[in-house]
Amino acid sequence: MSFPFNYKNNIMNKLTFQPKKITALLILLINSHSAAFAVDVGKMRGKPVDFKQAFVDKVQVAAAERQQTLPSRVTIGQLLKIVREKSPRYALALNRVEAAQAEVIAADVLPNPTFSYGRFQQTKGNRDTQFNGPSQQQYNLSIPMLVTGQRGARVELAERRVEVAEAAVEIEQTQIIRSTWRLFSQLLAGQERVAVLENAHQELRKIKAIISGRENAGAASRYDVLRIEQEMLNLEARLDNAHTDMAAVTGELGVLLGFPAWKPQVTGKLASLGVSEDINKLWRLAEQYNPEIKTAYRETVAADANVDKAERERWPVPALQLGTAYTDKPYGLTTYVGVAVDVPIFDRGQGNMARAEADKHAAMLKQELLITSTRQELERAVNVLMRRRETLAKFEQQVMQPLTTLRHMAEDSYKFGKTSLLELLDASRTRTEIKLNYVELLLAEIDAELDALMAAGQLETQVQNTRE
Repeated sequence: MSFPFNYKNNIMNKLTFQPKKITALLILLINSHSAAFAVDVGKMRGKPVDFKQAFVDKVQVAAAERQQTLPSRVTIGQLLKIVREKSPRYALALNRVEAAQAEVIAADVLPNPTFSYGRFQQTKGNRDTQFNGPSQQQYNLSIPMLVTGQRGARVELAERRVEVAEAAVEIEQTQIIRSTWRLFSQLLAGQERVAVLENAHQELRKIKAIISGRENAGAASRYDVLRIEQEMLNLEARLDNAHTDMAAVTGELGVLLGFPAWKPQVTGKLASLGVSEDINKLWRLAEQYNPEIKTAYRETVAADANVDKAERERWPVPALQLGTAYTDKPYGLTTYVGVAVDVPIFDRGQGNMARAEADKHAAMLKQELLITSTRQELERAVNVLMRRRETLAKFEQQVMQPLTTLRHMAEDSYKFGKTSLLELLDASRTRTEIKLNYVELLLAEIDAELDALMAAGQLETQVQNTRE
């Protein structure tokens, strides 16, 4: 009996290397899939093809096409929809769940059997000392038998780690949404600042017209005209700086979402979100929906599964062995059945058990710490929100409401010569600073609301309820 696969029977040895045919096949393949290669086959004939550059070009073209589908103006609802459906950064976070799911497949795979082949050949001495005949060949097959539930424990642990990955991805997605909403609010606030500065510039134009009229009547000096012109130039510089700040925030938003060249304009009203201040209600929601608390809980469950896996893997894995051996000249055949198993004298899985127990203890401590820190963060966020709202309400009532009346009083007082130009300009600057301060207070309240929503695990719910 001879081994069926030998050098002479190897079909690969009958093949000859033919470069011309292989080249023709490659050209045919590229011609039939030219769109996938993103190269002009007509131009590349006779030239070396840089497939790496062709792939890079293809990726760039795909990115440009995806970016062309993005709108030039977005509301907060449209922007958050783009985050969930088109953002590469958001998709990358989701991909981590797929990687964890692949571990479930790996854990469910049975171990491979081991096949061995050996040949004994008589080299010296007399025959019949070991076996009859000049040689002996043998085949052995060893099949591992997972009889103590190791496979099920591994699958269970992998599935629990998928849940941990899902919760971890939810944390990252929440952070992306939080950062996106923050930048959107900053852009709305930037538009409000620009509008305030433009209105202030128009007021200075009116004041300049009044001063020019007084100068023609001899009631104002050239100094007054130069002074108002300097004030207008200073305001124009602040306006340019406000536009630059908005451009910087817009670029930061594009980079965050994975669209560096996208420069959208935002539409909407800079207004509070109406987040509840009931700390007990928010904490009940946080215990159920906060992604960090969910992650810590799932890590504890996964740690329990890891302990169970370590306990089951302490048992040695027996291997069923099947084999046959035969001799020639004269022919003789024998069969073999046996079992092989490790003898756990020294290594009884103590290290894996100790690590699993330590990981479980760490997961429990982490869960307790996160629950405590999340409660403190929620209380801090709600306290800041309440103070922000109180400050804003007081500012609206005591400062913003009389602003229009004060403007008319200052202009009338200057027209009738009761106040000087410096006092009029000071009144204009005060109104501008008050309006800008109101925008900052409103933006601070929105930031506090977002912090409270994030601590309570309600940011995704707020996204779903957003219509603008």
